[in-house]
Amino acid sequence: MDLHSCIIVLRDQKVVTSKSVEDSLGIIETQGAEQIETVQINATSDGVDIHTYHCANIEESLENLMNL
Repeated sequence: MDLHSCIIVLRDQKVVTSKSVEDSLGIIETQGAEQIETVQINATSDGVDIHTYHCANIEESLENLMNL
């Protein structure tokens, strides 16, 4: 699977969208768990079909992103 996009919703309702794993990891690490409401990872294996994953917590988000 390859990252299509990562959508990070902050607790102040700002939305940050990233197209790279490195940028997504940086945003999550910079903001910290206390500032992040949700993380949605959109991944594709064929460049066409997109699979969406809603992560239950920040640790899960980090693990899933590092596996892409």
